[in-house]
Amino acid sequence: MASSLNRKLLELASEYYISHGSIEQIKIDTSVETLKSRLKSHFGKNILNIIEFGSYKRDTILPRQFDELSDVDLMIIFNHSSLQVSPGTYRNYLMKFAEERYSRSDVKKSSPTVVLELEHIKYDLVPAYIQENAFYERRTIFIPRNDSNWMPTDPFGFNTDLTTLNSRHNGNIKRTIRLLKAWNAKTGYPISSYELEKEIVGISYWGCSELEDYFFKAINDFNIFSPMQQKIEALKANALKVKNCLKNLNSSGALDWLSHILPT
Repeated sequence: MASSLNRKLLELASEYYISHGSIEQIKIDTSVETLKSRLKSHFGKNILNIIEFGSYKRDTILPRQFDELSDVDLMIIFNHSSLQVSPGTYRNYLMKFAEERYSRSDVKKSSPTVVLELEHIKYDLVPAYIQENAFYERRTIFIPRNDSNWMPTDPFGFNTDLTTLNSRHNGNIKRTIRLLKAWNAKTGYPISSYELEKEIVGISYWGCSELEDYFFKAINDFNIFSPMQQKIEALKANALKVKNCLKNLNSSGALDWLSHILPT
């Protein structure tokens, strides 16, 4: 029989999920389709493709009420062989597009992207191009390192690793990610969202079965440096207090200490 703590964690992991068919998910998808349509209309043949990636695509994004920095990542693949301009110039193109087509919304540069904030969530517009290597039958995607230089990226490699691991562990990896992203947002983001996801995926969960096992294992094995390291140490200390309450059959105490970790 599942413990009261495990039931609470499952409940919270569900609350922290933008479920398919929810009002928030429908609004996001509608905005994404509108954005894609307007981008294609604005840039015409200068855009080859628009790709959704990041936490929204991975189902690890939090609802805005739990994470004010939640955003949807859109990679704008430009026809670079024709345009041949710098990353900063592409960003200026996207900035001008957003200011013209979304004049009543908040638009800002956030190196090396453009952030468009609509009523329900932020959209991170990332300029990119694809380099084809016919000899090796390989395609490499480049995104800005800064306004002058490009860097290669693999936006889908991590998604594949996470999906495989999550399936192997009955969905508990993504649940753990959402739980700890909620802690991260509550405590002022001591860890970047992407680094937090990578850290959780890199942990061994041998012997874990219930969500609370994964939750405690991830916290215990956190090995990541942060300028706000004291918040990570506080997380570990509070998790230990939760576990001690469970050992003493003090369910109400465990749930109370859990509220020091997660927004409940």
